Amino acid sequence: MSWGKFVTLLFGLPGVLLSIIGLHTAINDRNELEADLSYQYEAAPRLFTDRFSGVTDSLDYSRLYDNIKAIGNGALSHEQINKLVDLSQAPYRALFDAPFERGPENYPVRLLIKLRNTGHKVIKEVHIKLPAKGVVQIRDDSRVDTLKPELMSSIDIPSIVQNGTYTLWIHFPGDLETLNQQDVHIGYSDGVAKVRVYEEAIGFEAIMARYGLLMVAGLLLLFYLYAAVVHVLIPIYRENQAKPTQS
Repeated sequence: MSWGKFVTLLFGLPGVLLSIIGLHTAINDRNELEADLSYQYEAAPRLFTDRFSGVTDSLDYSRLYDNIKAIGNGALSHEQINKLVDLSQAPYRALFDAPFERGPENYPVRLLIKLRNTGHKVIKEVHIKLPAKGVVQIRDDSRVDTLKPELMSSIDIPSIVQNGTYTLWIHFPGDLETLNQQDVHIGYSDGVAKVRVYEEAIGFEAIMARYGLLMVAGLLLLFYLYAAVVHVLIPIYRENQAKPTQS
């Protein structure tokens, strides 16, 4: 054993670290389509729901009919009063057209999906399978919004350009816990997307989520230094100690 071997081993350390970083980068970049998912429970403010309930009560047919009849003071016929009631109710009735028959709080769970094309070509035939039917809003890479009028359990996007980004908001009925336990499948013509689901983490889970890669690299570095000490430095030291001293 000699110092030359130790120097060789020491100079090989950057190569090991670069290999670790390169392997991590290759694993992360092997997918051309990346998707970030996050669930959130959304409830309308109590002030809004109370006001909304008050509006629906005031639009009751009998109440409107009696109020219009009283204002007309006998000058309006039954048919005329009915037409005025219909005209008064029409703008608010449209709020409860499908799929909002049960009011604004029927879809309390929101799923946010952000799609990114990180590859070097256009991605085609993107297909998203949702865990349930929901109300869908899509914003393309030109920041143009598309609102789907019907409930959907799957979404098709014809293409996403290179470096393009799509954002999707899907509002579901039901509870957050049940939906969060079901998978969202995202694929395209050449494969499947790399999906990351973001959840709030605390304690040890938060530390691992933030510093996991650094901890692994640190452990590998410690093992490398340990091997250098045990297999190079200690044998060199013993070899030098074993040499006879010259008088």
